[in-house]
Amino acid sequence: MIRSNPSVTRRGLLASAAGLASLAGLAACGNSGSDDASAPAAAAGDGTPDATQEMNLVELNDLQTLDVNDIRNENEFEVLSELNEGLFRTFTDENGIDDVECAGCEDYEVSEDGLTYTFHLRDNGWSDGQPVVAQHYVDSILRLCNPDNGFSYAFLAEDIAGAAAYMNGEGAAEDIAVAALDDKTLEIRLANPIPFFLAKLSNVCFDPVRMDLINEYADTMSNDWEKQVYSGPFKITSRTLENSIVLEPNENYWDKDNVKLKKLTYTIVTEDATRTQLLTSRALDSVDCTSEYVNQWKELADQGQLVYNQKTDVGSDYLVFNHHTGGPSGLMNNAKCCLAISCCFNREDFNNTALSGLNLPAYGLIPFGILSGDVEYRSTYDEPLKALLEQYDTPEKCQELFREGVKEVTGSDDVSGVTLTILTQQTNTQAKNTTEWLAQQIGAGVGVTVNINAQSEAANFVTERDSNNYDFYLMGWNADFSDPISYFDLFATGSGYAKFMGGYSNAEYDEMYESLKTMADSEERTAVYQKMEQNIIENAGIAPVYYTVRHNFTQPYVMDLSLPQFGNGLEVSRSYISGKEA
Repeated sequence: MIRSNPSVTRRGLLASAAGLASLAGLAACGNSGSDDASAPAAAAGDGTPDATQEMNLVELNDLQTLDVNDIRNENEFEVLSELNEGLFRTFTDENGIDDVECAGCEDYEVSEDGLTYTFHLRDNGWSDGQPVVAQHYVDSILRLCNPDNGFSYAFLAEDIAGAAAYMNGEGAAEDIAVAALDDKTLEIRLANPIPFFLAKLSNVCFDPVRMDLINEYADTMSNDWEKQVYSGPFKITSRTLENSIVLEPNENYWDKDNVKLKKLTYTIVTEDATRTQLLTSRALDSVDCTSEYVNQWKELADQGQLVYNQKTDVGSDYLVFNHHTGGPSGLMNNAKCCLAISCCFNREDFNNTALSGLNLPAYGLIPFGILSGDVEYRSTYDEPLKALLEQYDTPEKCQELFREGVKEVTGSDDVSGVTLTILTQQTNTQAKNTTEWLAQQIGAGVGVTVNINAQSEAANFVTERDSNNYDFYLMGWNADFSDPISYFDLFATGSGYAKFMGGYSNAEYDEMYESLKTMADSEERTAVYQKMEQNIIENAGIAPVYYTVRHNFTQPYVMDLSLPQFGNGLEVSRSYISGKEA
């Protein structure tokens, strides 16, 4: 999922738990693993619910859609996960470890050949009183796969038999192997067995939909809360665009007795200084911090005024190069020019100076905390950029490489007139400082001028991006589930997310990606993953910058808040307030 970072709209993609990498990890809809066992984000109060059950949370940007099939960004996952009920929901246990529970389904079976999944649904209800039935899940998958819709997450469904052919225009919707056997029984059959299908299926993009309303309201429904219905713990009761969105309980939700919050408000706050003021005044109840305010908030946590949680965020941030057109400079389709940019700046300095030392320098695509089979991929396999940095270890070498690339494009190695453009969505001071650092260091590193195309509004950023008015920009991605494929999916030619990732296209990469679709052995897959990561780094499809570390601060009166490593990053459907009124 796209994650908000200093430059772009944010995380996204959240889906399920690390243990979902194996079928056994979810067989009982119970505990599954995370590599980081930090404490849960609530530790005070006597457990007696306050009379007033209201929680206030924060978003960096407004939601671009309320359509589960069209979901992309982190803030959309956070809100839509509370509004809708998929087959599974991820919480964290008392040790902060991801715990995946059956949600929309009571239980399920998998056939011996690993191809057929049968889900038995609960008696759940939409917010308008209609029952949630298996056909609503079928409709969601068929709509997600419809190539006319162009949904970014459609690639997650490609393992379902018949889905890939339909999405490629070579088959029909009726050939997709998903069926409602009756109102309470959903069946899905795969083309080939894969070890993490349930992890994919936990994504919000597979949540049930109501085609009767979608057909009635068509283009106006996706962002109109009054035309929506909701199958999850909450429903929207008011919304002010670019300001706030208010949720209250869905009285028809199957587990409504365990939903204690009576009001949940998300407010858009872009500046860290403002968030700090609101957090310390108790106007916000839980905030992730990505700035120098972490140390200030840690002091409050040491005094017992906040609860601090730090954990691996399985997020990777990288520079996306404009492989669509070559960018305004015309140079970004040249691997030497892009590789020179990738090698010309110091990632440790960037993390310490621009990010207050809060994250980890990145020299590969896959962050720590991601499993390949039963092995943590990043701890086992070297980051491929490190070897290239040894080769291009001085500004002179990077500049020489850049000039070679310029000559291949223009016929001359004269870079005196070259200007590169970095696109950014500058929502706060840190975003401004981060972009300025990159522009200055990259400009000096390859010996050119770097202009900043700064957009304060998300819609304007999207317009500039889609118009290819950039040479590169900083992009963030968090894994949907614990397998490297959650990152490699993004760069396959034709992927729903490729257009957001600069449009990198490489025949060798695509061939390796296709081979994975029929490959079940984890060791074989891992060997292919290594080659794919080398391909994208050595050909400068992207330039890794940093791996994210999560710093969450929560009021001590917030009980049973979950901070999953995968799935919805902030799960509040079972949270409640205890001790705020004392």
